[in-house]
Amino acid sequence: MFPIGAVERDTGIARDTLRIWERRYGFPVPERNVKGERIYSENQVRILQLIKRLLDQGVRPGKVVGLEEAELNTIAQTFVKEPDKPSEMNPQLQKLVACVASHDSNQLWLLLEEALIRQGLKAFIMETVAPLIYHVGEKWAIGDINVFEEHFVTRQLTLFLDSIISKIPVKSAQPPVLLATLPGESHSLGLIMLESLLRDQGIKVVNLGTEVPMDQLIMACQRYQVGAILLSFSGAYNSNAIRKELIDLAERLSDEIPIYVGGSGVKRMRKLPPQVKIKNDLSEITEINFQR
Repeated sequence: MFPIGAVERDTGIARDTLRIWERRYGFPVPERNVKGERIYSENQVRILQLIKRLLDQGVRPGKVVGLEEAELNTIAQTFVKEPDKPSEMNPQLQKLVACVASHDSNQLWLLLEEALIRQGLKAFIMETVAPLIYHVGEKWAIGDINVFEEHFVTRQLTLFLDSIISKIPVKSAQPPVLLATLPGESHSLGLIMLESLLRDQGIKVVNLGTEVPMDQLIMACQRYQVGAILLSFSGAYNSNAIRKELIDLAERLSDEIPIYVGGSGVKRMRKLPPQVKIKNDLSEITEINFQR
């Protein structure tokens, strides 16, 4: 049995969201430990992980939360492409995925360093890191990789990119770009990838990390005198909640501060404030002119 904190960590679904789903959809159905705290079975955690994968593909919670595992698997199959055969996969990517399966962090770092030197930072992020994350996710979806292995590669990539960022000097005199996610978004790797790309362009970045309360986000914008904000929303976020938060943020910020948003939670969103701009992928972020 897993406590709610472990479930939040292993699924990427915030504990507040789990409680809301419990009331609204009747799932998950936790038991209680001797202290009266919610605990969840391994089967429920597995189903929640599958639901999270579907939400990240843009499926809304009301369409999938509460369905049986077989029904969820049927829906998931519509999103899973035929996995690459070893002979068709990029040889470098094959080696990286193999390091994940063997938990060989030393070899993984060596391969990452070689790719970085060969490609340069921007191409490394776009052509090595992003595809690696994608393929690991696909392998998880078809059962070839476990959750702990996905955590392993996320941790290693985070450490590797952090080590790169620390060596990039900040030269820009322009106002910084602020990166963050709001409460309920706990994955930080996407923010670190963005930070790497922006820093490589000479752009000053303030990365607040994940699950930043709105009031703190506003305070940080004022304190750092930011020139733009970048936020990420997955499909787990309720679309009405996203719209409400973005409207609130736009009303509390100067009109001169653009708010860029990305992630599956906002891909099809309409009727947002003019100040809010949707960006569908990393390449679109790198094309933004942050100079004011």
